[in-house]
This record gives sequence, C-alpha cells and structure tokens, in this order.
Amino acid sequence: MHTEPLISITDLCHAYGEGEARREVLRHVSLDFYPGEIVIIMGPSGAGKTTLLTLAGALRSPQSGSVKVGPIELCGAGAREQIEVRRRIGFIFQAHNLLPALTACENVQMGLAHRRDLSSAETRERALRMLARVGLAEHADAYPPRMSGGQCQRVAIARALVREPTIIMADEPTAALDKHSGREVVELLQHLARAIPCAILLVTHDNRILDVADRILMLEDGEIEETHRGLDRIADSLTELMQLIARYTSAFGDGADEGAVRQLSEWQRQFEERHPEVHLAATAFVARRLNARLARQAARMQDTSETVRTLEEGLREFRARLAARPAKVGAALVDPFVQSLDFLMMTAAETMADRQADDIARLGELTGDRSTALEALRNRYFDTHRDLSGAERDYLFDLASLFARLVYGLHRFASLLQPTDSEPQATPESPRR
Repeated sequence: MHTEPLISITDLCHAYGEGEARREVLRHVSLDFYPGEIVIIMGPSGAGKTTLLTLAGALRSPQSGSVKVGPIELCGAGAREQIEVRRRIGFIFQAHNLLPALTACENVQMGLAHRRDLSSAETRERALRMLARVGLAEHADAYPPRMSGGQCQRVAIARALVREPTIIMADEPTAALDKHSGREVVELLQHLARAIPCAILLVTHDNRILDVADRILMLEDGEIEETHRGLDRIADSLTELMQLIARYTSAFGDGADEGAVRQLSEWQRQFEERHPEVHLAATAFVARRLNARLARQAARMQDTSETVRTLEEGLREFRARLAARPAKVGAALVDPFVQSLDFLMMTAAETMADRQADDIARLGELTGDRSTALEALRNRYFDTHRDLSGAERDYLFDLASLFARLVYGLHRFASLLQPTDSEPQATPESPRR
C-alpha cells in the first residue's frame, strides 16, 4: 500500500456557463489517488464525474485549485506539460474506439504511436505481450467487427496498458457490456491495479461492479462523499487473523487437542506471513490525506492491528510458560487460566466477526472486571498452597501476570470494536450520500 499519491487534487472548482446560467459542477474538491487502488466515481448524470476525470487526466484545464499528477501542476500548465501527463495515463472509454480496419494487435500498437524510438517489430512484440496479458493472445490478428464487446474492451485495455501508464482512467467501461463481459473487464482491471501497480479511476453507473472498488466517490451538487472499502478489507483481514490466533489456545495445557498441537506451528507461520502486509496497509492509510471520519477509521484499524500482534505474541509467551511449568505445580493450578483464556479468545474472534453491539459490550464487561477475580486467584495460591516453594509461587505469579496482560489486551481490543456516534455505519452496497 503506497503513501505517495499519483494524483493530488486540492480545492478544485469548476463551472460551466456564464452569469445566471453559470453552474458549478465541482466545489472545493480535495482528493488523492494512490497506486494499486481502484476508485469508482458515481453520481447522477451531469454531476461532474467525467469533468473530474478529464481535469485529472489533463484533457481539460482546471479553472481554480490545484491538480498535480506526480510533480506536474496542471493548473496553468502549458501544452507540453499536458501532453507529458497524458502519456502517463491510459484512457479507456465506453466506446472502445477501435479502428475496424486494423487487427487487434495493430490497434494495440496504436498506443505506442508516440514512441519514435521503437521499431514496428518492437511495437508489435509489445502489443502481443499485452494482448496475452489480457487473455487475447489467440485473437491478435482478429478484426474488431468479428470480436465480442468484451473482447473489444479488452483490446482497448491492452491499448491503454501498452503505454505502461501509472494511471488508468476509464469512463463507463462496462456500460455497453453484458453482466458476464462487464465482470471480466473489471476483474482484469482489479488484477492489473495490484500487479503493476497503478491507480484506476473508473466512472460508472453500474452497481454490479462496486465490489471491486477500494473507494467509492459519490459526486452530487459539486461535492464528494467518500466510502472507503479498502479499510473495510483491512478489517476483514484482521478478523481472519484474530480467528487464526484464537485457535492457538486449543493447543495449550495438559488437555490440549493433539491435532491443534500439530497445527500450531503452521498457524503461527500463517500469522507471521499475513500480519505484516495487513499492518503495512493500515499504516499507509493513516499516512494518507483522509477526511476526519476516515482518518479515525484508519487510526482504529492501525491500533487494532497492533493489538492483534500484541495478543499473538502474548499467546506464544503464555504457551512457553506453560511448557516450563515446575513439577510440583499441578495441572489443576494452571487449567483455570487456560480455560478462561480459551473462552475469551474465542469470544473475541466471534465478536469481531459479527460486530454486534451487545456482543462487543459483553466482551468489554468480561475483560474489564477481571482484576478482582485475578487477585483472588493469586491469593488462593499463596493462602492454600503453602507447600509450594518460592520459585513455584513466583512461577504462578508470573503466569497470572501474563494472563492479566492478555485480558487487558482483549479489553483494549473490545474498545476498538466499539462504533462511535461520529462514525455511522454504512452498508457496502449503499454508499452514504
């Protein structure tokens, strides 16, 4: 997840018409677009979606504000700077604009027409490689009139990508396609956004493809409302990691499940492999320019990631302490810790998956009033087991302290799951407006 934007828009305003006929379509819009993400721009007809795309793509000159593509400022830019920016961008439109008299390969080669340093053979080789990448290697010599709508749109994508752009701008790329072809096109774009990586700005009215978006921008009356699915996906990944480490406790203690004991090292390996990527993504979002609501959500995801890491490390240490149990410290003395921890970890994992307010509150209560019970447990060891040596008592004291730290971590985890009044919940299918 990258923190440096490819496009940075600040306080952008744009209007059409003069005098009483003047109509503002963009009002003080500030946005950043990053590598590796798909941003879907939605809104009613005439809301300014295509205007925003053309301003960011140097196809139209900004009237006021700032539009920077990399280091180039487009507000007040000359023709040379605008052309340089356009060469960094791959454009895809509803009408794929393929030339019917040229083959698919020749149409893709047109995307390299500005490359005077490449021979015809070199441009053909690059075009063929790109067609293979979009799944059309066998159609390189086919003509557009003999190809399906989805295939033609793939050729248009190949033509845009053969320029090796860092940004792809697509205006209604699925509008003329059936459900199956439209899905193939957006899934291809989603794959390429991650693989290259590049930023994809996609204007659409097609509700069928919203699930591929990292962000959805709803543009209406000149203003933008943003829904960030990238953060939702981080939350989903953290839920999976929490469910993973909740399994650890089934491998703890004398009554451990033998299958869980065999699987434990694999579960730990999976956590070590997956958590850094999730945490990096959460940290990168915190570094972005976000509105206040999304900034709070990103900070919460980062804190949750750190808490999950702390819990995982604590669970490893807890098992290591159990393995070092002195001979005179019987299972009856440590089993209450293991059983309580197993119950709390499973409860926490299920609570994060369901996100029900009552369950979150219950987890908070379960982990918030453990200090009194823990103190009683410690006292019981010292009051009723006078035959234990000092080292054995110290072992139990340390085990109880580690248990207390894990319970505190779970209480912190519960607090991070609590929604706030300033963060109303929005369904993924219905971006808030």
